[in-house]
Amino acid sequence: MVVRVSGRPASAAIFGHGLRLAVLALPLVLAGCGGATEGIGSNILSVVAPKPKEMDPALYAATPVCPTVELREGTEFIPVFRPGKFGDPSQIMYQASVQRIARDCEMEGDNLRVRVGVAGRVLSGPTGATGASTVPIRVAVMIGDRVIYSKLHQATVDVQAPDYSALWSVVDDGIVLSVADSKDASIYAGLDGKGDPKGAKEKPRKKHTKG
Repeated sequence: MVVRVSGRPASAAIFGHGLRLAVLALPLVLAGCGGATEGIGSNILSVVAPKPKEMDPALYAATPVCPTVELREGTEFIPVFRPGKFGDPSQIMYQASVQRIARDCEMEGDNLRVRVGVAGRVLSGPTGATGASTVPIRVAVMIGDRVIYSKLHQATVDVQAPDYSALWSVVDDGIVLSVADSKDASIYAGLDGKGDPKGAKEKPRKKHTKG
């Protein structure tokens, strides 16, 4: 037996009542949403981004810049010759390569001291050479086309079996820049294969003859 209320099933009456409540509630929900949306929109429109502060020129002038260090193109690899045999292709013992470069800076009084680290490896050549030799590494600082600092370092290596390779590293801590120069300086590092790492060959001494 189905109980009817006002000529409709009880279930229909219940759901119908619920439907009317939902319909009545819907405008309130929409009104609430509309009010919230309007409030958010008004807040967004009312927010004014602060103007960026202009940097004090004096503060900029007094702020140093730690220059980056770059590996000079063409200085990543060089042959390493037997001591005293630089430039003789038949006396190549190893090939040296740069694997890492780094730098850090710290203030010293009114100047900026820059430390540059360079590290790499040497590998024995086809002949399997072993023994001690040196790797020449140059660190230079330039401002535009002007060289303001240049130093040649010597890294000593000792290649032995069974690895037939050795690691090397140098740290240059001699770079001191003014705050003004630090903003324009460029630092370069690399293997120096343009000259004898031990410097110019000693000129033969003239023999003195008795008069």
